[in-house]
Amino acid sequence: MVESLVSLLLGTVMITGLYGFYRSELFHHLTQEAKTTTLEDARGALDIIVQDLRNAGSWGTGTAPPESGSDDPDGDADSICNRVYAATATMIHVQMDLNGNGNCNDVEPRESIRYELTGPTSTCSGSKIMRRNGDCLIANVATVTDGKLFRYYDSAGAELGDTPSPEAIKRVRVAFAVQLKDPDPARGGNVRSTLSTSVEFRN
Repeated sequence: MVESLVSLLLGTVMITGLYGFYRSELFHHLTQEAKTTTLEDARGALDIIVQDLRNAGSWGTGTAPPESGSDDPDGDADSICNRVYAATATMIHVQMDLNGNGNCNDVEPRESIRYELTGPTSTCSGSKIMRRNGDCLIANVATVTDGKLFRYYDSAGAELGDTPSPEAIKRVRVAFAVQLKDPDPARGGNVRSTLSTSVEFRN
């Protein structure tokens, strides 16, 4: 009887240790998988942002075409398309005329592009999301410094602040994180992947 009880005790200790190890490895794997998935999605979105910013101010005719009603989303006094139409710490709107037809609002190719940080929608989760022309581009977005998604710099490398003059912007720095709830309930918190890059305007 004593030998059976000792064997049962030792078996229980071994199984408890193995369970703890298995649980730890399982949640480590799930955490890494979640981080990898969010990082891949965020990298794809960052590639799209970089491409759009590099194309900003590309005029197929060599000069910025005059704006028509559809080119001018704010209906303001601008008379020509703008490389940077508007810019804040959480939004940038750029224009281009890639096909040279004199219209900066074509949908194919997309020539008037607005990125902005907004609240979630029914189909796009997280406390913050990044939209591209109103469509969800990245869910579960978190800013990494001071609530800023975009930082702007002039030709001398000086930072221009949160509401810069669009004409002065020569470089844009994009930085954000994508986060998901940590799969391990024992740790809690979020799994976060951070990305950043800088884009120099061509023109």
